[in-house]
Amino acid sequence: MAMRRAHGEPPQLKGKWLFDPIFSDSDFESLRQWCSDDDPRPLVVEVGFQRARFARAFCEANPDIRYMGFEVRTKFCQDANEWLERGGIENARLALVDARECLPLLIEPGTLDCLYAFFPDPWWKKRHMKKRLVSNAFAFEVSNLLKDQGILLIKTDVQGYADWAETELRAEPNYDVNRLADASAGLPLTQRERKCALHGRPTWAIEAIRNTRVSNGVTASHDH
Repeated sequence: MAMRRAHGEPPQLKGKWLFDPIFSDSDFESLRQWCSDDDPRPLVVEVGFQRARFARAFCEANPDIRYMGFEVRTKFCQDANEWLERGGIENARLALVDARECLPLLIEPGTLDCLYAFFPDPWWKKRHMKKRLVSNAFAFEVSNLLKDQGILLIKTDVQGYADWAETELRAEPNYDVNRLADASAGLPLTQRERKCALHGRPTWAIEAIRNTRVSNGVTASHDH
């Protein structure tokens, strides 16, 4: 983040719930307060919210939660904020930043209820697979943020990515991992899921539930 702030150009963002934690200290602080454990409401993160079709439906159905969304595309952020405002959503915040850069800076360990990553880029080419969001390193970082029994949920319409994600998550001992029979996971459908259903394409959902921590609250260290 420091490198991007030093050498990048701040985007021109407009929106009630849209924040820029890279170039604006006040935005960063606002998001940190939103994610604070001082707030008793459950905290749910979505990585890659696109135009927030899921976010709006989820927030409408769960008005007592705090939603925190991350997206790296400015156009999607602007469209998402407009969509949330049109729906009268008050319990969401959107950040234009790569979640992997910002999550541990905004969220205290052991305070996150759920993290959703729906239909991440599969990065098909072998030389690009290191860019995939889901990895054992990412799984470990998220496990430190999750509460006991907190959930990391991955959805995809690429079977190879589902297999990859399940393998990466199972390699992390902090989780109990299941491939769900109900690929919707009982949640509002994303725009991608609706399109897949329309064209008869299957989707997959991999759920990783955070194991109960040891009694002294210390998570075993990993060499990633």
